[in-house]
Amino acid sequence: MTPEQKDIGQYWWNINIPESQWTPECPEFLVGQTAKNIGILSRNPDEDRRRFNWEEVQEFAKTNRIHHFERSASALRAYLEYMHHLKKTYGSVLAFIQHQRLHWDEIVPSSDKHFSNPADFKVLYNDWPYHIDEDITHLIVWTKWQMDDEPATEEPTAETRREIEEFIVKTFCEPNAGVTRRIERDRIVWFKNWKSLKSVHALGG
Repeated sequence: MTPEQKDIGQYWWNINIPESQWTPECPEFLVGQTAKNIGILSRNPDEDRRRFNWEEVQEFAKTNRIHHFERSASALRAYLEYMHHLKKTYGSVLAFIQHQRLHWDEIVPSSDKHFSNPADFKVLYNDWPYHIDEDITHLIVWTKWQMDDEPATEEPTAETRREIEEFIVKTFCEPNAGVTRRIERDRIVWFKNWKSLKSVHALGG
């Protein structure tokens, strides 16, 4: 390795990737990253990063400290590159999610009660889950309506919490729920994504 190569290898965007992929300039999909993302991408290899366990996941969700959730360095890099690809290919992440994943022609909600009309929401696996234990399943409930929250804290309002709780119990926990195996309520934890953390702002979830 030449001195010049060694210097290039110290750039944060070249850490944790093979030398053959090093570049003297920051890749387009990584330009303008936050200090948090740069810190994650600059960390030790994934195998040295402990996954969040179930107790930690519950704590973050229940105390609304969801900003502590993180992806591994390799997953974050892949996620950012994929988001960049979607924007260039489809014009926006919203366009891809709406038409390719949710298969919604429009995102105007009906006037029906929340969670009563299946056309207004959809449950999908998170394609890019956080660095959580592999036996934890991360689902996303996409909604055409924006769930109400408290402006000062971005925490769900009492009414939003009630609606979400009813939906969870009916969908996953009741004996006649449309799942293969009924799930105990204490095995489910949920959080509403902050507006500041969303990658798709036009949809709820």
